[in-house]
Amino acid sequence: MLRWGWLVLLTGLVALALLLAWADSTVFRPAFPQPFEPPRRTGGFRPLPPPDLPLAPFGRLEFRGFGRVGGLYTFWWFLSLGAGLILVTLGALLALPMRIRRAAERVRLATLSLMLAAGVAAALLGLAATVLLRVTFVLLSFVPLLWAVAGFGVVFGGAALVLAFGRWLRTRLGPAPPLVGALAGLLVLVDLGLVPVAGPVFLVVVAVTSLGLAVLTRVGSPAGWSLEELNW
Repeated sequence: MLRWGWLVLLTGLVALALLLAWADSTVFRPAFPQPFEPPRRTGGFRPLPPPDLPLAPFGRLEFRGFGRVGGLYTFWWFLSLGAGLILVTLGALLALPMRIRRAAERVRLATLSLMLAAGVAAALLGLAATVLLRVTFVLLSFVPLLWAVAGFGVVFGGAALVLAFGRWLRTRLGPAPPLVGALAGLLVLVDLGLVPVAGPVFLVVVAVTSLGLAVLTRVGSPAGWSLEELNW
């Protein structure tokens, strides 16, 4: 059974996420880049509007003060991003528990800077490889595969980071299932990501650090990554 400290923490983090999502969609919405308006036709042929489909009214569903459902930078848009991040990370924890635990064991406060540097190097290497693959028409189809591998590394490293943070919370708030600690870490990540202006920058730093963690641990392999393996 969870202690009251965990229940209060999870409830407070969820309430803070709802409050920040509402503030981002109303008060701080001008701070987010708005999409360009479509070009307007000045004359000529104008096609007839498509007929209304049965599901069209749901696409225009709007709640007072919360914006249109499915709209960009609305309350529901921010919540869907946070929920997607939580579901994908928890799915990675359930799919690769042993590898993620081994990677989380190597997370230390002193090694975060090294992981960030490794993530920057991996991102630059991936960007260079993307440019080279795009200029060669034959290898252009490998670009999505490269991005998929990078995305997997970010998700894997992010899951290891929140698992390590959840373990740190369990030493202070008392025993709890590992997934509960990871969920608390994910809610902290979502809350910090919803902070206007600084939030997206923080998420980029976390994503690059996660990529570096996946590279340095070789996706949670027992031996990890080391140049000593070149010797024989």
